[in-house]
Amino acid sequence: MTQEELTVLLTGPFCKDFADKAAARVLADGDFAMLYELAAAPPESLSAALRHRTAFRGAYVLERIYFSDPERFAPYVSRFCRTDFPACADSGARRSFAKIMAHLLRTAVPDDATLERIAACAAQWTIDPKTKIAVRIWCVEILLRCRERCSWIDDLWDDLLATLSHDASPAIAARIRNGWKAG
Repeated sequence: MTQEELTVLLTGPFCKDFADKAAARVLADGDFAMLYELAAAPPESLSAALRHRTAFRGAYVLERIYFSDPERFAPYVSRFCRTDFPACADSGARRSFAKIMAHLLRTAVPDDATLERIAACAAQWTIDPKTKIAVRIWCVEILLRCRERCSWIDDLWDDLLATLSHDASPAIAARIRNGWKAG
């Protein structure tokens, strides 16, 4: 599949089982690298709307592949941690990127500088009022995993939870009550 064909697949009509079908096609065609590139950095030649759709849906398909076939993602872990996660500017793609990162940090051990960038990014996304609830939830999970090696997280933890508690969604309120408070 060409980059143009993959872009059309990602930006075309959304259907039931979109991520599963797109992931199967990408893997069958051996185009994971191209998918990763499109999700991480959609071409500037696309309109803003198509760049957003490409990043958002591309990240969604990456997430599906990451959780179903992690070996395909393995060659990109270092780059994802060092560069692409902190650089993610698309609000839709952030959910999938944060979910992947929260899971990756269970086993991946980035160097201290990379971990600091990841944690700083997650903290910034968490407190940004424009950030969607699901992204905030995954970002707090990232901060929990970074907390042991990034001492500054302890310094802001209570303030972070207080900020999240203000007008908290039911999902965030439940998490604060059932585990985040203790950290």
